[in-house]
Amino acid sequence: MTIYSKISILILSLCSIISCNNKQAFEKTIEIKDSFFTGIVKLEKIKKLGKYRLSILNKKTGEKDNIYTPYEIFEMETGDVNRDGKTDICIGIIKPTPFDSVLKKRLFIFQIDSDFIRPLWLSSRLVNPLESFIVCKNKNEQCVIHSIEKQGPDIFCIREYKWESFGMTYIKTIKDSLLLDDANNLIKKIK
Repeated sequence: MTIYSKISILILSLCSIISCNNKQAFEKTIEIKDSFFTGIVKLEKIKKLGKYRLSILNKKTGEKDNIYTPYEIFEMETGDVNRDGKTDICIGIIKPTPFDSVLKKRLFIFQIDSDFIRPLWLSSRLVNPLESFIVCKNKNEQCVIHSIEKQGPDIFCIREYKWESFGMTYIKTIKDSLLLDDANNLIKKIK
């Protein structure tokens, strides 16, 4: 390998590291109005702390609550996941767990309980490694989660999950053996 080849590899490596560090932080604000909570859910990166803040503001009572995480966030959606009449907050987070030390995309679900954010379900994994998800309603108008999961190198599937007593339960595979772009396009149509 020539010195120019080594320099080229070093420059490409540095460029990829720099571009990863300049990645746009995920931020989202969603208004919620159900019979238990009327207000705002907001997810934002607090640069001074190097953490994400998930916050709620009840517009009726003026009460606020916040939780923080140092891990990267890639998605936030809302819906009545556990079918109790209250809107839940679904967060896509990239973190290790006590039983899996590798940084992976995971699904966390929080509930709003008396103006406080409380964990409802903190997944370690779904059937396969999670790529992305959406919260939607099935044909019975029940809230479900559709996930894009990695089946193998460059192969993905779309799966459906619903709440069962203590967490999300696999229902069915909607489509498998997809390229990521095809899975992303299909999941948008399903919603």
